[in-house]
Amino acid sequence: MHERILVVDDDRQITELLERFLSKHAYHVSSAGSATQMGLLMEHSEFDLVILDVGLPDIDGFQVTRELRKTSTMPIILLTVRDEVYDKIIGLELGADDYIAKPFDARELLARMRAVLRRSVESTSVPGPSEVDVVGFSGFRLDAETRKVTASGGYEVPLTSTEFALLFAFVQRSGEALPRHELMKLIYGTSVHVTDRAIDAHVARLRRKLEASGGQRDLIKTIHGIGYSLATRLEPVGGV
Repeated sequence: MHERILVVDDDRQITELLERFLSKHAYHVSSAGSATQMGLLMEHSEFDLVILDVGLPDIDGFQVTRELRKTSTMPIILLTVRDEVYDKIIGLELGADDYIAKPFDARELLARMRAVLRRSVESTSVPGPSEVDVVGFSGFRLDAETRKVTASGGYEVPLTSTEFALLFAFVQRSGEALPRHELMKLIYGTSVHVTDRAIDAHVARLRRKLEASGGQRDLIKTIHGIGYSLATRLEPVGGV
């Protein structure tokens, strides 16, 4: 384990609690009380996941998420005292991988962390292609070994671990209608409860990225009353 976690919150009680709790579970934990301090830490250290408070004293956590997503696919879990569905969906659409409302149970946060981190690395919990490691679809190339997706121009589509896991699922079962509850189980596992809206937000962001990279608008179709489907044929291509 020993993943490096950055906790960003201006409430020192929360950062101290998470430092103690996560350290007991074999994580390396650093903390910051503002977006400015967060930036300084990230200049000198690399992290595997950031737990980010929305209500920071200097820069709104939503804005921090937006800026971070321009250059990084590092997993982000948002902390917020606002338990409104709208706020949560905004965070996910900006690129956060998950969210949790304050006050929270540290054990629930740990479960969500593990689910997000599991998606960010190769593991047996995420099924890989059964016959080939590299597939092409609609001008894109998905490499299961490197967990990267490239567009027809040869440049990489900047997907977060959650977005890649979703696309991986669609590629695995191309042409099938994938119910939301199956997608939720794949992405979050069985220990974490999320709403359909969370999956919808992740799919919407994945769609926008694929379209911005030259993909057809209806590449991921909504199957009303069920879920989503990848509406294209797959073509095995040579590995690297």
